[in-house]
Amino acid sequence: MMEPMKYPLLTVLMCQLAVSGASAADTMKAVVIVDGKPQMETVAKPEPQAGQVRIKVRAVSVNPVDWKIADHAPAEGHVIAGRDLAGVIDSVGPSAGQWQPGEKVIAVASGGSYAEYVLAAANAIAIKPARMSFEEAAGIPIVGETAWRSLVVIANLQAGQRVLIHGAAGGVGSSAVQVAKAKGAYVIATASPSHTAFLRSLGADEVIDYHAVRFEDRVKNVDVVLNTVDAETNSRSIAVIKPGGILVSVVGPPPADSCKAAGIRCAVPGPVNGAMLGFLTDLANRGKFHIKIEQRLQLSDAAQAWDLNRKGHTAGKIILEVSSR
Repeated sequence: MMEPMKYPLLTVLMCQLAVSGASAADTMKAVVIVDGKPQMETVAKPEPQAGQVRIKVRAVSVNPVDWKIADHAPAEGHVIAGRDLAGVIDSVGPSAGQWQPGEKVIAVASGGSYAEYVLAAANAIAIKPARMSFEEAAGIPIVGETAWRSLVVIANLQAGQRVLIHGAAGGVGSSAVQVAKAKGAYVIATASPSHTAFLRSLGADEVIDYHAVRFEDRVKNVDVVLNTVDAETNSRSIAVIKPGGILVSVVGPPPADSCKAAGIRCAVPGPVNGAMLGFLTDLANRGKFHIKIEQRLQLSDAAQAWDLNRKGHTAGKIILEVSSR
């Protein structure tokens, strides 16, 4: 899960709703937020500006930040929902680097992603992993980059270190398990027992059933903790980290005084901007990063997808299919 304030509403693309005089070629279907809920509408097709490309979307993934932004959206506003996607570049603006129409990519959208066409900054795009379908690849950007930023950029995870990942079966958690294993770490995961086999398949060395045992009774002296669960888990995790270790939380800042008293660092990963996508594409092409699709739905099923995602029991990702070609 992610804090909504990491993605300010000002960064979300406002829909262009005055489409009455536009031709069908100038419009598209998109899921916009109306009174806090996702709703399919016809909106103007965006045009790429300097440093941007336009992508014909094949699939998008559902993240908690999607509906958290919706919960804080102004009632009178219409914004396109979503953040990450996979698709094919169909138009390129000035100063967009080497990107060309026809390239298959993953991206973090400059605005919302739940649409037939989306704009993305040239530096927030990576080539789609050849080993993945569009649907699988759409699940990479937000959760993959969050995991990479947390463990590699912030925690500087090293081979042989021990990392505890809370909520390991979710999108960020399962990505983090794979990133940690690729870095040569020893991975301890907390999850419900129904997800044990899944996490073992990703390389987790230990899986703790949080229903049956308190993790602090089983784990001591880890180098890194990544928490994707809740604020209480931040507080409980401090005691299991060795002095000099680090707690990284995607569910809000850990208590600073407690971190200082324990002699550990505490941090949050910050917003996703697409800058890390190339590292994740490389891992995927080497067979070291996979996306499990829990459920496939259509773009028009966004409300149902959000209801499922809010329950918090998904193993892997919920994907919305946008187009077949």
